[in-house]
Amino acid sequence: MGSAKATAQNAGDYEILARLHKINLDLLPVLHELLRTCSVTRTAQTFNMTQPAVSRALRQLRSAFDDPLLVSPGRNARPTDRAEALRGPLGRILGDLDGLLSPAAPFDPSNEAAHFAINTADYVIQRFAPILCEICAQEAPRVVMEFIVSPIRTPEDLAKIDFLIGPRTLEQALGKRVGKLSLWRDDIVCIASATNKALPARITPAQFQANRYVSFRRDLRMPQDLCALAQPTSAIETEPVCMVPSFLALGAIVENSDCVGLLPRQIANDLARYRRLRVIEIAFPTKQLLISAFWSLANERKRGRDWFRKLLVRAAARLENA
Repeated sequence: MGSAKATAQNAGDYEILARLHKINLDLLPVLHELLRTCSVTRTAQTFNMTQPAVSRALRQLRSAFDDPLLVSPGRNARPTDRAEALRGPLGRILGDLDGLLSPAAPFDPSNEAAHFAINTADYVIQRFAPILCEICAQEAPRVVMEFIVSPIRTPEDLAKIDFLIGPRTLEQALGKRVGKLSLWRDDIVCIASATNKALPARITPAQFQANRYVSFRRDLRMPQDLCALAQPTSAIETEPVCMVPSFLALGAIVENSDCVGLLPRQIANDLARYRRLRVIEIAFPTKQLLISAFWSLANERKRGRDWFRKLLVRAAARLENA
């Protein structure tokens, strides 16, 4: 039964296509104007065409519809009954086509629903997500943000999400078809337990390496070259006693052990507010972080994406001014 219905549907579709092939669809606006004005001359003026060109179009339309469409008893042309029946449906069809081809209205966050998947580290979630959620609660109540902490190693991985937020240096691993947007600056500091008084307020890389230390590794299987892109101080974190994929976990371990660790200053200051930790400067030449948003250009046209990029910029400005 289902197969028979499908066959009938396919046959109906074929007949529609066959009928459409008989007419030049570009002539439909001309027909609409001819039916409105009942005049070849005025139609030619409307479309900036010559009268002979409109007359040729009318001949083609008469052939396609198998009807005179316009007749001229005396000096005044009038539409045929068939033409009168076409007038209303034709106007609606052209209006619908214009609507389909018109640019979409801008994304309206106040009443439109949207879902954005953002892959990032817990540091960014801890610092950035509350600001994004606060703005969305006020301005975009139907926007859902899903924060994901998972490996991103290839452009194909990036295409499966909406945004990746991480160090600007990751751009080198993501390929050429990637959009990027600078968000905020940070730098790397060292943390130690508040009970660890042996370390001075500023240490050298050699002093750091002389201690037992915990390292952040978002993806424990990440190749060393990608680790170097994601963590600018990875060159001195060669022999950690523990590796964790969470900055929050790193802080908890350091607080309760003799270990030290390196992490972004903003999350270090946050951790020091509620954990027994010291924030220590490290004299390392390449400890600066530029946090950026990345997205695959393959998903560039997703509705609401441009609005969300602007939201990221606004939220980042609030974060830096906090």
